Amino acid sequence: LSKAREAIGEINTRLSKIIDKVDKASSNEKVQILLETLSGDPEVYGQFFSEPVQIETTNIYPVENYGSAVAPFYTVLAIWVGAIILAAVVNSAPGSSKYPDMTSTERFFGRYGMYFIIGQLQALITVIGNLAFFKVQCLHPFLFWFACAFTSLTFTLIIYALVEAFADVGKAIAVVILVLQIAGSSGTYPIELLPEFFRNVYLFFPFPYAINALRECVGGLYEMDYLVYLLELSLFIVLALVIGVWIRKPFNSLKKYMNKRMEDTEVL
Repeated sequence: LSKAREAIGEINTRLSKIIDKVDKASSNEKVQILLETLSGDPEVYGQFFSEPVQIETTNIYPVENYGSAVAPFYTVLAIWVGAIILAAVVNSAPGSSKYPDMTSTERFFGRYGMYFIIGQLQALITVIGNLAFFKVQCLHPFLFWFACAFTSLTFTLIIYALVEAFADVGKAIAVVILVLQIAGSSGTYPIELLPEFFRNVYLFFPFPYAINALRECVGGLYEMDYLVYLLELSLFIVLALVIGVWIRKPFNSLKKYMNKRMEDTEVL
């Protein structure tokens, strides 16, 4: 209010001077005085309308290009899709007759070993493609690879547990989760710009934590956020183990029934 008072006082003073100047001027001079008063410096006006507010931008974590900015999202997406394809082409459970002395838990972890190895190879190829072929910006290549390897471990275990527990229904669940995460994981747009549904559920999916961990490697580390994101992502490993080791047992009969019905269709 004090600033406004000063401005109004200055305007009042200028108007008083103009009025006095007009009163003392002749008829021909009055028009010229008014034109001079209403007109201004065109360069000053042009600068004001083109840039009414002076903004100074300071890049804290600069990213070279758009491709590098979205690389974390598409890398995480590739790892999840690779895990789904892996579940589609590799049988999730070895035959019981071939290993009669093994418990169901031993078979679960034994077969997952193959998923883990192939998943790590997929992640390594993805990392090499990003860094060597696409040449995305990455300030911490080793941490980038480690985050991808940890993400692959989490994703392959989740999808493997779903397939082992629910058979083909588990594959469908993995695809549905993929679709939801593509639309609402804040991978390409800030989560604040997305519909309310995604803002409420995105924290319950693994994509955001994996993407944020990779962003730390691309743009630069902030305190302990990299470790925090990986710890949050590890909670989904616990969830996958609960599904694969305990929840799947009550569904064994349903799984066998569905596998039998799929065989009867002669489609697979």
